[in-house]
Amino acid sequence: MKKYRKIILVGILLLLIGIFIHPKKVIYEPKIIGKVIDLSENPIENATVSRIEKKHWKNKEHGYYESEEFISESVNTDGNGNFILNEKSRIDWIHNIPFVLPLAWCNTGFEVSKNGFKTYRTEFDDYSEYNENLNACKGIEFKAKIILKKL
Repeated sequence: MKKYRKIILVGILLLLIGIFIHPKKVIYEPKIIGKVIDLSENPIENATVSRIEKKHWKNKEHGYYESEEFISESVNTDGNGNFILNEKSRIDWIHNIPFVLPLAWCNTGFEVSKNGFKTYRTEFDDYSEYNENLNACKGIEFKAKIILKKL
């Protein structure tokens, strides 16, 4: 009888783990195409454009969720001031809730920096778009024209 209880208990444990840890949630980051210019509309070469993402985790001591921004991708502008941050995706293996609703809004953030110029950083709603396919940023492309001011 104890053997059957162990088998049932292991089965229930595997079912619960499968609800919370599985590779179903794919997070997409949109494609960003843009041009970096100065105030006189001259292209800025070799400016660094960095995609900013948020990393989320649960504070084990206090039990609340924390987040931190990090730079996930960086590119330099070409001779004409153009840059491309390609669409990318990652798999979120661990879910906090078992049933996640599909997202319809795509938001992105990035910053542009160059020596001798003031760093430009986007705000939360600067690049935001509703995606009718309800899959957040999959297939979304933002076009940006960034003007850097000299220090």
